Amino acid sequence: MYHIFICDDEKRFTEVLEKRVETCLKEQGQSYEIQIFYNGIEMFQAMQKKAPEILLLDIDMPEISGMELAEQIFSSNMNTNVIFVTNRDDLVFQAIHYQPFRFIRKEKLNQELDEAICHLINKLEKDEKMWEVQTKNGTEILALKNILYIESCKHYLRIRHMDGECEMREKISNLEKWMSNYGFVQTHRSYLVNVRYMKMVRANEVELDNGEILSVSRDKAQEVKKKQMIYLRSFAYANS
Repeated sequence: MYHIFICDDEKRFTEVLEKRVETCLKEQGQSYEIQIFYNGIEMFQAMQKKAPEILLLDIDMPEISGMELAEQIFSSNMNTNVIFVTNRDDLVFQAIHYQPFRFIRKEKLNQELDEAICHLINKLEKDEKMWEVQTKNGTEILALKNILYIESCKHYLRIRHMDGECEMREKISNLEKWMSNYGFVQTHRSYLVNVRYMKMVRANEVELDNGEILSVSRDKAQEVKKKQMIYLRSFAYANS
């Protein structure tokens, strides 16, 4: 079941948005629970108890704006996918800093919402993908979304993840094709990197959100930049 928060001070629009979300999820055969908030402070307090998988958030609200809420959510590392639903087109690039999943215009809700929800559900299903890793110390179950990168070290692979690291005996070439389906890109013959954690790509290196620097080989630089650009574009709305 997906837990969804909708936060917008315009009650009439919120009713329309809720019905559209319900219709979309029913068509996909998804079970869900929707909570409505007309006040950002109350919504954030509820999130601190249990964060939803999906948050549809307005920007222009009294007391606390959607942008301020997004900053708090981002700073708190809450595992929530934010979809901005607003008329403030001018804030799309500022919003990208907080890594929203989409930026939807209210006047084009019917054209843009279904596509956003469909792609987000697909992303969430991929995020739930677990990997059973046979390490030197036994079996570890890792969520692919929590893996920062994989490094080839002679006959072993070092898997760097959110809670630490582990090693397994495998060739990186045997994983590259499979993991590319889950947002990983090979930056170098020794590295498979999760695109979501790439902060900046330079000529011969990539900087991760945690400050680590990994090598980028010359023949892979263009593909790495392309994958990062596709990932960043997924935050913005379509201009059509």
